[in-house]
Amino acid sequence: MATKDGLNEQGGCAVDLSWLAGEEIASITTSLDTITFRFASGQTFEVTARLWKGAPFVAFEPYEKPANGGDAG
Repeated sequence: MATKDGLNEQGGCAVDLSWLAGEEIASITTSLDTITFRFASGQTFEVTARLWKGAPFVAFEPYEKPANGGDAG
């Protein structure tokens, strides 16, 4: 559960990946720092390796259920 500042109980960013349940992967592309999943539903999900204050972390886009769908059923 996210707090008002967007962090979870462990101090990390809150990420809602529940919308991915049931999605069918149509294609995957990669670059040096990003992997992009394109689903049969038309939704796209990117995972990117980044640095923040000199420390590595993984960023997700979108990081919450998309407003235009994401329901798998």
